[in-house]
Amino acid sequence: MNVTQERTAQQMMKRELIVILEMAKLLEKPLDAPRTIQGILRLLAQLYGLNCGRVSLPDPGSKTLQVKYAYGLAPEDLKAGRFNLDINQGVTGYVMRTGSIGLVPDVNNEPLFVRRITELSHHSGGRMAFIAVPILESGTPIGVLSVQREGMHERPFDEDISLLRVAAAMIGQVLRIHQFVVDQTEHLVKENQSLRHSIAIEGMVKQSLAHGILGSSPALMDAVRSTIQVAHSDAPVMLLGESGTGKEKFARMIHQQSDRREKPFICINCAAIPADLLESELFGHTKGAFTGASQNKQGKIVQADGGTLFLDEIGDMPLSLQAKLLRVLQEKKVDPIGSHDSISVDFRVITATHVNLQASVNQGAFRLDLFYRLHVVPVHLPPLRERQEDIRQLALHFLNELNHHYERNWSLAPEAFSVLENFAWPGNIRQLQNVLERAALTSEQELLEADKLRQALASESAITIPGHRQPAPAVAEEAADSEPPRQYGRAYNWVQEDEADRIRAMLSQTNNNQSEAARRLNISLRQLRYRVDKLGIGRN
Repeated sequence: MNVTQERTAQQMMKRELIVILEMAKLLEKPLDAPRTIQGILRLLAQLYGLNCGRVSLPDPGSKTLQVKYAYGLAPEDLKAGRFNLDINQGVTGYVMRTGSIGLVPDVNNEPLFVRRITELSHHSGGRMAFIAVPILESGTPIGVLSVQREGMHERPFDEDISLLRVAAAMIGQVLRIHQFVVDQTEHLVKENQSLRHSIAIEGMVKQSLAHGILGSSPALMDAVRSTIQVAHSDAPVMLLGESGTGKEKFARMIHQQSDRREKPFICINCAAIPADLLESELFGHTKGAFTGASQNKQGKIVQADGGTLFLDEIGDMPLSLQAKLLRVLQEKKVDPIGSHDSISVDFRVITATHVNLQASVNQGAFRLDLFYRLHVVPVHLPPLRERQEDIRQLALHFLNELNHHYERNWSLAPEAFSVLENFAWPGNIRQLQNVLERAALTSEQELLEADKLRQALASESAITIPGHRQPAPAVAEEAADSEPPRQYGRAYNWVQEDEADRIRAMLSQTNNNQSEAARRLNISLRQLRYRVDKLGIGRN
């Protein structure tokens, strides 16, 4: 090597070192992946003549490489998507597949090179080389760094490739740190959302518990959430659910959560009062308005002024009174029976019914205009059979009340909870409370065994839920040598023998994960376990 060549080599080494030091300075700054990577590509172009640098990364949604970062390429070309590179085509795809170096000394004479307009946009027409190096992580390509070198250069390509490998290593480090930050941020966001959800659920449980509503099942929490969301408004709420699901407790909770909490909460059961007396109870009357009206009487609507009026079993209200109630809701005035003067009232109305009011409207038993006036915010209160997770807590609560009332020390055997959880409860919470009291009072022991609960439930099995199949009698299990029946009674669903294949298939698909299998079968985990036990699935 002569003196001139040696001097040229030293100058090139100095330039290369300057580029590396400048790239290192970029890594010292706060992490900003786009700014840092584009800075590295800019240094390669301005200080070393390696132009049109780009970093291509795999697109998760397709088998292509997407140019994620670039320098020296027209933005409109990148936006147009001309740099979507098939991973199985071209030099860049080859480098990504193999992890090898991609070098095209003259793109005009290389058939493997996929020519693109933007790659030649600044090309003067002479010779142009294309160099691509893999961006590696643990020896595996995660992307490709590629550049263009134009004209005839005396420096060897090895020097360019060495510098590009250093740049690719730095870019890989930036990408790894960036991905780590993204993953950790997503993890923290999910944890934060989960924590906020848990806190919200805990808060709702505490609020509902303060109003005597026990449980934390998803079905119950949905109802609690719906009521709390609308509590501070004056919108009419219609509580829909079977008898014994706690409609009055929910109505009181709405009132206590509202801005009317300091005013009266007036409750009237439209089904418990004879039709000829209901009008007087609701609207009031004046002295002498009818036989027996010996004095003025203030109706429930006026009593609720400023507060909340809860009309339970609104579906049983006579049509004649429905029209009068509609006028009160529209005009905010009430006319007592026998009075010629209207009384202005301001109240929030909450209604409840266990019947299908829409069907009643279709049958002409309920006014359509009143239905829409009351059915502004419908809230479905789940029956107890949809809240199996809450049965244990409810049973312990009621048993504790019985122990205080009768000064006893009753307790439930572990097997007894399974009996309670596998019953339909057509009478819902009220029925559960009565059954526990019956079992306790008729028990000779303070520990209530499963058989005792079955005896207490035996008389309940004849009760059916409208629109549901009859629940099975709560009797002792069949003897081991008896012939298995064709179907097994359970709570509110029959267990059919032909379900076994479907359950086995789902358990196989979920690697015997019963929770996931129950979710896909759209049944609760306890329901699935009951079926697995009754159908003998998994037994040798």
